[in-house]
Amino acid sequence: MRLKVLGAYGASDAEHNLTGYLIDDWFAVDAGTLTSKLSFAQQGRIQGVFITHPHADHIRDLPHLIHNRFSQNVGSLTIFAARDVLDLLVRDVFNGIVWPDFSEIVSPLSGKPAVHYRALTPGKRITFNDVALTAVPVDHQIPASGVILELNGQSIVFTGDTGPTQEIWKRTNKTPNVVAVVTEASFPNDQQALADETAHLSPQTFGEELKKITVDAPVYASHRKIPYERDIESQIRNLRDRRARVLLEKNYTL
Repeated sequence: MRLKVLGAYGASDAEHNLTGYLIDDWFAVDAGTLTSKLSFAQQGRIQGVFITHPHADHIRDLPHLIHNRFSQNVGSLTIFAARDVLDLLVRDVFNGIVWPDFSEIVSPLSGKPAVHYRALTPGKRITFNDVALTAVPVDHQIPASGVILELNGQSIVFTGDTGPTQEIWKRTNKTPNVVAVVTEASFPNDQQALADETAHLSPQTFGEELKKITVDAPVYASHRKIPYERDIESQIRNLRDRRARVLLEKNYTL
């Protein structure tokens, strides 16, 4: 399994990109950074996107990805999300005001709508081409679900934004051949109160979440806020767990 980290931050500037991951060049998790780091042709190869929650840093490039695919002779893009998350996306973004609802507009090139929405029932495993997906609720300020993704005999877990949580770790521990877990650490330890208030993790609570995970796989901290990047990275390295890693914007082979 190949993981391309297009963005690993909870904020952006010229050198840091918003959350966006690409698996084997055709399936994405979150869309804060997709079009801004991928060519037109690379965007056309994406077949599905799982959205963890509708905060802007996780969906910024999704409208543009859909629009770009409308101009290509490719099949419909399938957007996956838990039902409550998808309802918010359609109501608040793809509503004909903020952005057109391309599920109702047929592309003149492909003869199909540019996008298809697929709501997932939490805890129910579904398949899409060669990948299996299980949406699992996490604890954030708004409706949010991580995903357990299984492909070619390997599994990878993405929580998206979350504070301390339970269910996704219970399911992770029962999932065969987990090769990586991608979660978050948004604020440094001296801002624990802010992390708690906004339902995020600090390195301290990231370390507490590690204790709930029994699989022997790297656990990556993503979604770092730029002003605190170095402090967060240092505090992650100081955790006494060899699985603890900082997620970098690069290509991983798992």
